[in-house]
Amino acid sequence: MKKILTMLAALGTAASFAFSVHADPQSDLKEFQGYFKKSNPGVKFDDFANGIYALPQYKEYRQQWMAIMEFPPLEIGLEKGKKLWETKFGNGESFAGCLKRGEIKPAYTYPRWDKATKSLHVAEMDIMDCAKKNNADPSIFTFIGADLAKDAKARVQLAELTGHYYSMFRGKRVKPDVDFKDPDALAAYERGKKFWWSRRGQLNFACSNCHLDLAGKDMANQPLSAGLGHPVGWPAQRLPWEQMETIMQRYVTCNTQVRAKGFKHYGDEYLSLQLYETYMSSGLPLTAPAMRN
Repeated sequence: MKKILTMLAALGTAASFAFSVHADPQSDLKEFQGYFKKSNPGVKFDDFANGIYALPQYKEYRQQWMAIMEFPPLEIGLEKGKKLWETKFGNGESFAGCLKRGEIKPAYTYPRWDKATKSLHVAEMDIMDCAKKNNADPSIFTFIGADLAKDAKARVQLAELTGHYYSMFRGKRVKPDVDFKDPDALAAYERGKKFWWSRRGQLNFACSNCHLDLAGKDMANQPLSAGLGHPVGWPAQRLPWEQMETIMQRYVTCNTQVRAKGFKHYGDEYLSLQLYETYMSSGLPLTAPAMRN
């Protein structure tokens, strides 16, 4: 705690807010990615998709990661996810059918803006909708109707299923399917942007404090990744967790760590944040599902 408070004092009002307030996402994207490219000149653009392992100061972590990836622990969860993906629903349909019909979109296009409902969708939401529409058995697909904040087993099952789905698109370049000419879509982006840059909680920390100001540094013995590339490896299995989780759960734990008010899984706050984060990583290849520290 003393180390965290010392860092907070050093940050003061934070360099985070030195960025210009832009009206258009394209300008934000250019400035955001330009910052990380300039501050990490030795890192290739695509390597930012590997999180902390791309940063030269984390060479030791990278070596450990490369050794772990020879037999990655997440393979166990991926096998479970693949089996679930291939399990037929009671009506004979499957997730593959939903993907073929476009009810589940290509992973690299998420988050996407749904014009009919004027709302953001992420992959897990479309996967859950596919299961519900086809009357999937909730005793098998336990995430159906579950409180994902409380039911860890159901939440991990959804992460494993989504992880397998993402693995089919690994290497594809991120391009969220959002038309910012739609004022409602732009408003969702702006909410996510505000969330990322705004301080919250008793520790008075913003996402930008950790993933911009302190990117490449350690806080409480935890390495901090750059904001560029942060979302493209999720679902992921963090070494301390020993299980696969979605980025929603990562947002929950981040908020808890700064002692801030929590929000609902797949609620507007976290969906908007995922849109902003992912759009800022546009053009990077998907590495999900990934191993992370």
